[in-house]
Amino acid sequence: MTLMDLIHKRLSENPAIRDSLTCFAGVPGVFTPEAPADTAKGWWMSSHYPRIVFAADLSANEERKCQGNMVLSIYAENTGEFDFNSAVSQVIECLCGVLLTPEGKNPYVLAWNRTDGFALEGTNIAGQELQFDILEYPSQETTDPDPVDGVNAYLKELFPRSLVLWQDRFRETEELSGNCPVFYCRLETLREDAERSTFAVAWMDCRLSIHIFCTDSNLRRKYSSAVCQRLAIDGEICMLDNSPFLIGEVSQDQSSDYLRVGQVKVSGRFGILRQTEKKKRIREIQMDYRN
Repeated sequence: MTLMDLIHKRLSENPAIRDSLTCFAGVPGVFTPEAPADTAKGWWMSSHYPRIVFAADLSANEERKCQGNMVLSIYAENTGEFDFNSAVSQVIECLCGVLLTPEGKNPYVLAWNRTDGFALEGTNIAGQELQFDILEYPSQETTDPDPVDGVNAYLKELFPRSLVLWQDRFRETEELSGNCPVFYCRLETLREDAERSTFAVAWMDCRLSIHIFCTDSNLRRKYSSAVCQRLAIDGEICMLDNSPFLIGEVSQDQSSDYLRVGQVKVSGRFGILRQTEKKKRIREIQMDYRN
């Protein structure tokens, strides 16, 4: 399934949302990128409202640090019978507490941004427009020695019941409201420490961010504190090639956006063995023996 398919499925299968909508061709009135024409046969004798229409733009938005944006509109007749506030809350709860992984694609999370009311001029139709940021979490895998892979394995060993992005296998839809969080480690910076590097070893300084995905703020706080304290105690992580990642500094920021920034920052260094110097062969030497 594509990302749009997963969003459509989640909305149309949610009982609270599904039961409040009209039907088209026997299925809940959730449409993308636009609703069928009012004369379409699928409407039969049913009302055209309430219904949901959503569309996404997956072009990167550097200003908000997101992969794309989605606009979702809830339409209903403005008779006072439809509870717009409840519908908005149900949609946000349905879409924002879940990790969506389309087939063959990176995982995504939707983050609610704002809601605006509107009315269709010349009709009795009103609605609410919800804007979401689409956040993507691509693989951070590089080459050995890889500090991200090392931290992923370390987190999995530390919390065996948790899920680690790009370490565990994920379902298409993974709830973020359970007792075990989802971890995501991201490489922020990587540079050589030229002053420390030697003939045999190139020392690399790097900075990592660890995201703890969980809708429960208390649980996020507990896990981020536990990760921060354990890293400080251990002082190093064994990477997958058995070389050490030496931890220099660990910090925690509970006020940071856990979807965009991450709560735990880790800085440290690791060494890369230089290749043995190639010896130059002496060629074409001419010798003149004279008495």
